Amino acid sequence: MNIRQKKIVSIVAILAIGLFLSWMVVVLKPSPAPQPPAPQKPHPADVVVVETVTAPIVVNSQGTVTPKTEIDVTAQVSGQVVSVSDRFAAGGFFAAGESLLQIDPRDYEVKLIQAQSRLMEARKVLAMEKGQALQAKREWRDLGNDAANALSLRKPQLAAAEAALQGAEADVRQAKLDLERTTISLPFSGRVARTEVNLGQYLTSGKVIGRVFATDIMEVRLPLSAHQMRLLNLKADSDSITPLDVTLRFGIDNDTYRWKGQVVRAEPQADINNRMYYVVAEIRHAYDYSDPDHPPLVAGTFIEADISSNPYQDVAVLPRDALYQRDKVMVLDENRRLQLVAVEVLQVSSEQLVVKGLEEGALVLAKPPGFMEIGAAYEPIIAAQGEQG
Repeated sequence: MNIRQKKIVSIVAILAIGLFLSWMVVVLKPSPAPQPPAPQKPHPADVVVVETVTAPIVVNSQGTVTPKTEIDVTAQVSGQVVSVSDRFAAGGFFAAGESLLQIDPRDYEVKLIQAQSRLMEARKVLAMEKGQALQAKREWRDLGNDAANALSLRKPQLAAAEAALQGAEADVRQAKLDLERTTISLPFSGRVARTEVNLGQYLTSGKVIGRVFATDIMEVRLPLSAHQMRLLNLKADSDSITPLDVTLRFGIDNDTYRWKGQVVRAEPQADINNRMYYVVAEIRHAYDYSDPDHPPLVAGTFIEADISSNPYQDVAVLPRDALYQRDKVMVLDENRRLQLVAVEVLQVSSEQLVVKGLEEGALVLAKPPGFMEIGAAYEPIIAAQGEQG
């Protein structure tokens, strides 16, 4: 091997040793200590702070206004109609005891006089019989015989005279009653729905002459679902219920009018056609004209109704979007970690949610996040419920 070859071999050997030493340095170099992961930044979340209150649940319904008292007016005696009140016409208002129609009373006046005459005759006969009975008793006593029979003492004759007097008195009362019935009036204030009689018409007893209704109390029949009945604590099989406040609404053009009433009874069974239950609300003074800017609640009007339940204890009102999986809401615990909490849902509307089962001051997500991770950290952004969109 010549000198040049020796130099080449030496250079290659030096390079090999250098590469080996570099490799050894890299392999034998200690690994760096593991670093902790960077802390996760909490997700921002809009929340509402729970405020538990005592408040009623409002249930919505609708129905048609009807009179509580509506009847057919009939003639109780026969005769010719001699006068008709101007108020006794469709749409007319009348007062309690006001004369609406007059049947010719002359025949009944004659019958009353005849009955009174028979009464006077019956009184005379009774007086005579009492005198004769007293005389007979004295005669038997003067004869010294106390064993006279009833016929001898004229007891049957006296009893007959007393019965005749009672019959005559009843005839007079009946004649007076018939005479009073020639004037047709009603024991309540109301309004005329229709009439079926004209001046000069001859009426027979029992003839329907019109239909009227009372204006002091109006009613509304309101349908409710089984869930709404439970919220209001109403039972169809109960013979009595605690009256519940109801607000009735009726709109004309851009104006909305309201009346206050009460739910006073529930019908005994569900409707087989729609499976709805029905309750009846009463509105007093619906025909009050004292306020010219407030129209009367006329029969046949279709209205909206808001029925208020008895107050519920410890309820929370949340945004509608806070509800998750029908009966849960998302709550941040004391460590601001996301948790699911089951609640009792009392009512859900288009804007709000009424629930029980949350603690005062709890932080509830106003809207479930797009990606949910139970236990994840969240940064609460507290806003008033009215600001949640």
